[in-house]
Amino acid sequence: MAAVEPGIRRGQCRDLPLTAPRGARADPRGKKNSEAIRQEIAREVDRWLRVVFQDRRKTGCFDLEALEMAVRSAMHRAGAAALSELLQFAVPAEEQRSIPCPCGQQAQYRELRSKPILTAVGRVEVSRPYYLCPQCHSGQFPADVELDIENTEFSPGVRRMQAVVGQAAPFDHGRQQMKLLADLEVTTKAVERTAETIGEDIAAREQDEIQRAMQLDLPMVVGEPIPMLYVQMDGTGVPVVKKETVGRQGKTEGQPAHTREVKLGCVFTQTTWDKEGYAIRDPDSTTYVGAIETAEEFGKRLYLEAWKRGWSRAQKKVVMGDGSEWIWNQAQEHFPGATQIVDLCHARGHLWEVTRILHA
Repeated sequence: MAAVEPGIRRGQCRDLPLTAPRGARADPRGKKNSEAIRQEIAREVDRWLRVVFQDRRKTGCFDLEALEMAVRSAMHRAGAAALSELLQFAVPAEEQRSIPCPCGQQAQYRELRSKPILTAVGRVEVSRPYYLCPQCHSGQFPADVELDIENTEFSPGVRRMQAVVGQAAPFDHGRQQMKLLADLEVTTKAVERTAETIGEDIAAREQDEIQRAMQLDLPMVVGEPIPMLYVQMDGTGVPVVKKETVGRQGKTEGQPAHTREVKLGCVFTQTTWDKEGYAIRDPDSTTYVGAIETAEEFGKRLYLEAWKRGWSRAQKKVVMGDGSEWIWNQAQEHFPGATQIVDLCHARGHLWEVTRILHA
């Protein structure tokens, strides 16, 4: 998994339309809706100001934390009311009351149906057209696809938040962070499912890139020559839940495994040396990849990252590792011709072990 912020591909590059939603008539109530939104915001501001000044008269001072949290809650309520108004789709025009169905027939408009969605400003109601195919009896909500809320009760913005907190800490901690930082109530399971779903999507896209790399179907990365480019890889055991080790032998004979090996790799540049002649890694030049997978699969992943970083433009290429056989196998497979170096820490360790054996 590349070390980047988890993203959500669908729905991120499309803004909400400024006109009527696709497949719907222009809403003649637009001006009324705008006025209703302004009135709702005004009511929330008035309500908040009354609370603030009542508290000031009682205590003689402001509690800033309580004040800022109250402001946030008021703005959330106003925002949710505004979004709910904006997400009321109109009944489609007569000529737009049938849409293609995957079965090859035409699905027909039946009615407007509502759906609750948790957004970054709170819970809202989306009212949108429902189409039903008389041939295969499959229903469709085109607006759900357009808004990226198909088969989910969370908006794209909330799913992005859940992915960020879900990948950084235990899922229940993520739930608490959602409440503290965004004032949104979600369950631990919701954070888990969203983070894992988005993680699966990212992993699938990475696998597509890796397969293209193996078929030499990658775009040529152009740019200035790179004096020296390093690739480094290693593996280490990490604790995992019991279901991840079913059927795996532990380090102790007869005992089940309690860890899985995660393979880590990095790519970086180096252009300077210190006063003693030791190479200095260029600041902010390192990118990382990591995964629990076979050495063969990981070698492809690291090759893709090196290619993105300009491996083909590197004047000097180096692969570093701890001396493990799998590392040199992958170096030979994906980085032939590169200088192979055992890192200093492990080189010293190997030398010490040989010395101990010789002089035991």
